[in-house]
Amino acid sequence: MTGRLRMAVAAALATALTASSLLPLVNKGEWIGQSIGAIVMVAVTGEVVRRLSVPRPFIGVIQLVMLIPYLLVVLVPDVAGPLPTPDALRAYGELLGTGGDDIQSFAPPVPATDGIGAILVTVVAGVAVMVDTIAVTYAQAAPAGLPLLALYSVPAALAESGLGWTVFLLSGLAYIILLLAEGRERLLRWGRPLVPPGMRGPESGSPRPWARGGGRIGLATLAVAVAVPAIVPMTANRLADRDSGGGKDRLTTINPIVDLQDELNRPENVDVLSYTTNSPNPRGFYLRLAALDMFDGNAWKPTGQTLTEVPRGPFPTPQGLNAAIKADTVTTTVKVEKNFRQTSLPMPYAASAVDVKGKWRYEHEGRLLYGDDGQTVSNLKYQVTSLDIKPTEEQLRNAGGAPPSMNRYRDVPSEVENVLGPIAQRVAGRGQTAFDKAVLLEKWFTESGEFTYDTKVPPGTGAFALENFMKNKVGYCEQFASAMAVMARILGIPARVAVGFVPGNFVGDNTYRVGSHDAHAWPELYFQGAGWVRFEPTPARGTTPDYSRVQPAPSASTQAPTTAPTESSSAPAPEQSERCRMDDCPSESSSAAPVAAKDDDNTWLSGLLIGTGIAVVVLLVLAAPMLLRQRVRRRRLTALSRDAAADGVAREPGDAVLGAWYEVLDTARDLGIRTEDHETPRQLTVRLLEAIPEDATQAREALPRIALAAEQIMYAPEAPQRTVGLAEDVRVVRATLLASATRGTRIRAAVLPASAFRRPESGPLDRLRNGRDAEPEPGAAPG
Repeated sequence: MTGRLRMAVAAALATALTASSLLPLVNKGEWIGQSIGAIVMVAVTGEVVRRLSVPRPFIGVIQLVMLIPYLLVVLVPDVAGPLPTPDALRAYGELLGTGGDDIQSFAPPVPATDGIGAILVTVVAGVAVMVDTIAVTYAQAAPAGLPLLALYSVPAALAESGLGWTVFLLSGLAYIILLLAEGRERLLRWGRPLVPPGMRGPESGSPRPWARGGGRIGLATLAVAVAVPAIVPMTANRLADRDSGGGKDRLTTINPIVDLQDELNRPENVDVLSYTTNSPNPRGFYLRLAALDMFDGNAWKPTGQTLTEVPRGPFPTPQGLNAAIKADTVTTTVKVEKNFRQTSLPMPYAASAVDVKGKWRYEHEGRLLYGDDGQTVSNLKYQVTSLDIKPTEEQLRNAGGAPPSMNRYRDVPSEVENVLGPIAQRVAGRGQTAFDKAVLLEKWFTESGEFTYDTKVPPGTGAFALENFMKNKVGYCEQFASAMAVMARILGIPARVAVGFVPGNFVGDNTYRVGSHDAHAWPELYFQGAGWVRFEPTPARGTTPDYSRVQPAPSASTQAPTTAPTESSSAPAPEQSERCRMDDCPSESSSAAPVAAKDDDNTWLSGLLIGTGIAVVVLLVLAAPMLLRQRVRRRRLTALSRDAAADGVAREPGDAVLGAWYEVLDTARDLGIRTEDHETPRQLTVRLLEAIPEDATQAREALPRIALAAEQIMYAPEAPQRTVGLAEDVRVVRATLLASATRGTRIRAAVLPASAFRRPESGPLDRLRNGRDAEPEPGAAPG
């Protein structure tokens, strides 16, 4: 295989490996094989054209021209033939347009529709042409990393939870393969490397420059980049995140508030929407954007739910609701601000009918509407008819068990259950019914006085974040809602987390204005007969529902937890949100939250990072002498493999030979063999031969040859320029000296080599080199 063909194969392989970064974002389909075919087409076309000695500027153009019939045949086979036709080109353009619309309609992982597949194949083919042109045609592998980086960066930016270490490793390996192929090609252009006779053969272990240098550096860098994130604990920082499942017409993404904490901490309260309602309970009028029903231990996410056309008449009956529960009909008119471009329609639960313009899809279980074909709520006005469900305390307490179909709403990862399970049982395990347990949980968060509302804590709802929240008891709605929902699941109650807005501020005439500071998250628990019921565990935010303002009936066999409400609190104090408007309520965080609690939020993480850093520094310090010694030895042996007269790499004639002698002396010093600077090479040889066994014939012959070469450098009128065979002699002498030492001495010589701590000085070898004193440094006075 020629060097140029090797580069073409490396370029094609690099493009294919980097294209794997698209796999987490798109469901599997025909586009994978079509993309690989396009890469092969580009590589073969480029190799054929280059063999015909076509001028370089035309090679890439020819590759693009040859790609057109291939893309038409595989993407629009119904209208494409051997030659491109206007109809085929028109169909191809329409397919790309359809793919663009599909991308706007779906979120990762998107279904592999024909349009999306066409876009992916076209993009991969274009990148393949650019990489082949830059790396092979113009022989510049390093700049070829730019199109590869672009191909990787787009899916990396779209995947909020990351592409994963496997994809990163493949993409990084692709670039390293390209660089190594180019490095090998450049070396071959210089000619066949000169190998000393003693180093030839299968046992020679001839060093490969790329393996010693760039290859090892690149692979080590990849290993570090993959290993470091694996040992550093990471938590999700978004309450609403992207789902990993999906399919056609499946709900695959809900991210109504990119970062709930950022919205709550914005300096200005940006208006989002306003609404007018005839609800008799406007303070409990929450507007929902999402229902997150899957908890994977890191974040709450929506599972893929089937989307359907918006019902023309009333929506189906809410999940789990029966006719015995009172439900008032409420009419609400909503006006959304232009700057709010959410794709989920803000609606109260449970919406029963919607009069809205635009393209929308309906999701029954969450009773939500999602924009289709790029539809958003920006500058939209619509009317919602909803049911204000009012279950009583008795109805919720007497609710039957949830059906088996609700079991998925009870799933909790074992590592989270191990942390919150004992706490949930201590706080609410005494409740007689599921409803009593839910009320105990809610009151523990809001009335025990142990928790403080503060938006300045680190975000997250994963296992580590919840454990930290339970330890410090400081957080905001994201942690409160997540903790109660998880604990309810542990107690056997189906639960999910809703994201949206609290009622906002009254501005008159039954009208309320909602701002970005009203963003909120809360838990919804399922009770058979009543369906999904809202609870409010976040102190100083929102309102407690009427049905949970009761004292739970405790179990006679269970002692109440010390943090449970006392019997004297039969009439709970009025909610703060009822005594003042929501944005006028004073913040309790500044006075109630202990400063130490905030400072200790990341104690465990900070301790781990600091400890890891100290350990790494200590290891580097301990390993520094060994690494330095290895580097010096490798440099000396490499210098011996060169022909100083031919390439002029040595600083001065004979440096490589003296390096061989110094290597022998340093090996002796590392093993504890005494050497003196004033001794000549011949005197030192006599001393060193005493440490070499009599039967080590090769070493006893090699050592005098090294000493003789050093003497010639120091005393001969003209220093010899060739060092053939000395590297092998050094290896033999070194191996024999090591084999003659004890195991403990060898370990000490490797880990703490004495030569690494030796201060360089100008000894007789330097002064006598080439039969003259050492030259003074430029600008120095003669000594």
